[in-house]
Amino acid sequence: APAASPVVAAPTSAPTPTVSVPAPVATPTLAARPTVAPAPAPTRRVAGAFVLTVGVTDGDTIKVRVGATTERVRLIGLDAPELKGDECWAQKASSKMQSLVQSRSVRLVADPTQDDRDRYGRLLRHVVTEDGRLAAKVLIEGGFAKEYTYRNAYEHRGDYLAAQKRAQARKLGVWSAACSAPVVAAPAVPGTTTKPSSCVIKGNISSSGEKIYHVPGGGSYDATVITASKGERWFCTEDEARAAGWRKARN
Repeated sequence: APAASPVVAAPTSAPTPTVSVPAPVATPTLAARPTVAPAPAPTRRVAGAFVLTVGVTDGDTIKVRVGATTERVRLIGLDAPELKGDECWAQKASSKMQSLVQSRSVRLVADPTQDDRDRYGRLLRHVVTEDGRLAAKVLIEGGFAKEYTYRNAYEHRGDYLAAQKRAQARKLGVWSAACSAPVVAAPAVPGTTTKPSSCVIKGNISSSGEKIYHVPGGGSYDATVITASKGERWFCTEDEARAAGWRKARN
């Protein structure tokens, strides 16, 4: 029998290779940047801002609250009698200042002609009351204080001098007969530091030759020694010291 023909299998098609297509990469979503609020500007003491008066030292110095700080303020342009020296009209001057500003808001105004602070760290300012009056002018016009110029002329000086003339003409307060009577005292013994009776104002001469007088309660009063042999002397009143060529210490 003829041999059977071998069965030839039909060629099998090679499987199509599977190509892996990478999944599309998702584009990352950028988160929106958070809105950053600008940092607040540092708090500044605005010139002329209202502040609360928390104390009255005397007729020309007060204490005010500025933020969390208590500041001493020496009013520009006046000189009131000293309480500690028991000077004439001192208590009345202090009481007048209290009636104007104690526990009330006042406006502090710097003067470019003057220093920001005095040698004792007190702010030098014009003080304006809630109703717009200059506290210094009120005291000067009422005879509770005298006009005072230190080195440079200041704003309002003309008004203060005019107010003082009116007080003098009316013989008010420090210009009254009650404050003008001279205190008669025995003179100091030449060459000693003996204080005349009832005269407590120290007329010192600085190393530069400047004549400066110190009143009781002043910052340098206790440390000041009077030596008559150097030309230093005691005074009974501030007017007497000024007339002799001495100026008041900055205190």
